[in-house]
Amino acid sequence: MIWITLFLGLNLTGARIVMISADSDPALHRRLGEWIIQHRAIVHEDVLLHTYHGSSMAKEWLSEVLFASTGRLFGWNGFVLLAATVIATCFWLLHHQLLAEGCDALLAAVLVLVAMLACSMHWLARPLLFTHLLILIYAWQLRRFQQQRASARQLFLLLPPLMVLWVNLHGGFVLGLVLLAMYAIGNSIEAWRQPIRPGKSRTLLVLLLVCSLASLANPSGWKLHAQILDFMRSRELSTATTEFASPNFHTVGMRGFLLLLLLLGAALLIIRPRLDATDVLLVGGWGCFALLSARNVPIFALIVTPLLAQWINEFLQANDHSRWCRLYRGWVSRVITSNGTAGTAIVIAVVAGVMLVMAKPAIAGGAPVLVTDFPPDRYPTAVVGYLRAHPDMVRGEMFNYFLWGGYLEFAIPERKPFIDSRNVLYGLNLLHDFRTINEPKPGWQALFARYNVGWTLLPVQHPLNRILELSPHWSLVFSNQQALVFSHVP
Repeated sequence: MIWITLFLGLNLTGARIVMISADSDPALHRRLGEWIIQHRAIVHEDVLLHTYHGSSMAKEWLSEVLFASTGRLFGWNGFVLLAATVIATCFWLLHHQLLAEGCDALLAAVLVLVAMLACSMHWLARPLLFTHLLILIYAWQLRRFQQQRASARQLFLLLPPLMVLWVNLHGGFVLGLVLLAMYAIGNSIEAWRQPIRPGKSRTLLVLLLVCSLASLANPSGWKLHAQILDFMRSRELSTATTEFASPNFHTVGMRGFLLLLLLLGAALLIIRPRLDATDVLLVGGWGCFALLSARNVPIFALIVTPLLAQWINEFLQANDHSRWCRLYRGWVSRVITSNGTAGTAIVIAVVAGVMLVMAKPAIAGGAPVLVTDFPPDRYPTAVVGYLRAHPDMVRGEMFNYFLWGGYLEFAIPERKPFIDSRNVLYGLNLLHDFRTINEPKPGWQALFARYNVGWTLLPVQHPLNRILELSPHWSLVFSNQQALVFSHVP
């Protein structure tokens, strides 16, 4: 029911619009995926920006191909279909993990709902979702090994092949290596404290080495790792987009994270569980990462929720004979009379039904049942239509609004934008030039000349528009409530 509810809820409600339009990255990834499918080659030189002509790291090429393939079949509905499948599978697996570790069904459901609230901020149709799914699998298997319910052989058969897949799906594969390192360090500390059990630490260190070598199986090899490390070391680059900045607890999206922190703090104060070195590293380390970058909040939730479930479950078992615990057990037995799961046939029927709905009118003609597209009140859809109808109205290269870069790359690929959200690729120099023009600062006109900028596409209230409308060298060629287009007058 968790899987079916999430799958249907994300596909059949307004959430599907948010999943593709909260930022323009889905369009960027679709454009890259379409290019790879069309040319049957990995992108090694950037093909999207007119301002950057350097090498392109193919850190997400496989997920881009998957998203683009579903886009070819179902349009933007296909993006939502794939993303919803990954999200639903992730939380179904989390719930299954909690049940497998002895948690009762009601407690497992409640904790999974809390984790869902914390992760929902990043329920977007982007390659990042594959990192959420794979970090959950990594964390689950490492916990099984820690609890002596999985052998070292099972880890070596599963985790390195998954790393080969992960490194080609998303750059978050580095988090899997960090998680492995935490387990290896934690077990090394415990082996030093209790020398009778050094085997686990050696196994995990070897596994870390093998998975690190497996992560080299990508089109860019070790250069991908170097680029990601350089990006993370540069605070200016890594915080250029809000998801890499520290979480803003005043926003609605952070309420799930706050609730999880509240439950975690209450468990540590009331239950006072015995923590080994690995537990401390997992809670403290990922908590620190989450407070430094909102992007890590879902990772923190997926890793800490099983720990929280274990502590609460052990507390309930230790107080099993107390009156309040007996009341709880009785309530659970009345609320959940059975713990059956939906049959495979039901899941297949649900998926098939949703796919048929999303495929219309491709298979049945007529108006589509579900329309999924970028909303015109947030993206310059009218401008794109105008430029296609009047291609001669603008000349030269474009200067664009940062958040529209990915959308423009997909919507009008013949007109390359100035910038998009891939600051990990093009680095600080282009980012500084963009900011000089965008604010604008002295020297913006020289940068326009250097990059041969002949027209601008910016939101109505953008400060650069106020300067261009007063200049005799620029002319307004399009305007609506969403955007203004200025063209340079020769």
